[in-house]
Amino acid sequence: MKTVASISFLADHSLSMDVEDVRLIEASNPIEVGDGLWCCELLLRTTNGTVALQLLADSPEHLRVVETGGE
Repeated sequence: MKTVASISFLADHSLSMDVEDVRLIEASNPIEVGDGLWCCELLLRTTNGTVALQLLADSPEHLRVVETGGE
């Protein structure tokens, strides 16, 4: 079996994930799922399958995608 993704919980309570062979990253538009509770889905499509993250926040602004201008 080949490892294609790994998740680490760091001492500063952050989450780190390494995913190999990424082909596409998609984010759904935030939708309200309850009184003041919003969610969206982040999809990482790879040659080995899809990693899906369901994200919850108290505002749709907290779920907006910001491009960082990486290299």
